[in-house]
Amino acid sequence: MAWPTDRRPSDADTGYFIPDIWSTRVINHVRSYLVAKSLVNTDWQDQLAMGKKVWIPVMTGLSTYDVDVTATAVINNMNTTASTTVESITIDHWKEAPVQIDDSTKNQTQVGALLNIMADNAAYALEKAIDSQVTALFSGLQNTRGVYGSDGQTFTDDMLIAMMEALDEDDVPRTNRALVGDPSTLADTYKIDKFMSYDYTTKPLGGMDGYRGTINAYNMPFYVTNHLTTYSVGNVGCLLHRDAIGLVIQATPSVEKWRAHAAHSDVINISAMWGEDELRDLFGYPFYTRLT
Repeated sequence: MAWPTDRRPSDADTGYFIPDIWSTRVINHVRSYLVAKSLVNTDWQDQLAMGKKVWIPVMTGLSTYDVDVTATAVINNMNTTASTTVESITIDHWKEAPVQIDDSTKNQTQVGALLNIMADNAAYALEKAIDSQVTALFSGLQNTRGVYGSDGQTFTDDMLIAMMEALDEDDVPRTNRALVGDPSTLADTYKIDKFMSYDYTTKPLGGMDGYRGTINAYNMPFYVTNHLTTYSVGNVGCLLHRDAIGLVIQATPSVEKWRAHAAHSDVINISAMWGEDELRDLFGYPFYTRLT
């Protein structure tokens, strides 16, 4: 007996009453590593609504003057300006990832938590969208120097030293820096003796998630992601200080569950509002990677 064509469950085998037995375990879809949120500044996260804007003053450097006790120079030389520039982040993204499972599929599968598995995947889809929006800003950093190197280049120790030197020249703090690359960047580092040899470190690179370890020669955390902006040959990675980019996410993403009676289905919808923007242009140095 076949299902009516207008009510046929889209994923219940071939559309008939299912004689097969579904496994109680599922093979989930492939997930890539999410790294951006942990590497940028999220200090301004708050309960914000769509369209609101966060203004962030960027403090200015102060001057010193010679002391003259015979004059009123101390008054004339007063530092009165705390900030000369201001950056802003607008909450301009509002995305949702709804999932639905109909009664026919729910009743004919032995996967008891199928809807919850789908909801977990929906949450990941939102996190992935946020990750990709943040990494898309990498190529705009250091616009006075541009993206380091040429598209499709092999990552080298000399590249990292040159980018570190550029950030040092701009007084970017050594703390809270991280190197963000793609799988080709990681593969290239395996060929750099300074990063892998036990002569330099007791723990070579090779973690099992987005964080792949610390380049001990420079005390540099190294992260790998597939969510980088793609060019014709490679992607755009970045040597990044956390203050280069700001990210503001609605503090508690909305999770709603309801019964869609007309569709004979259960629905879970996960939504989030967020915004991201470049804060300190000189606090990141983008570079081309070898392969997408």
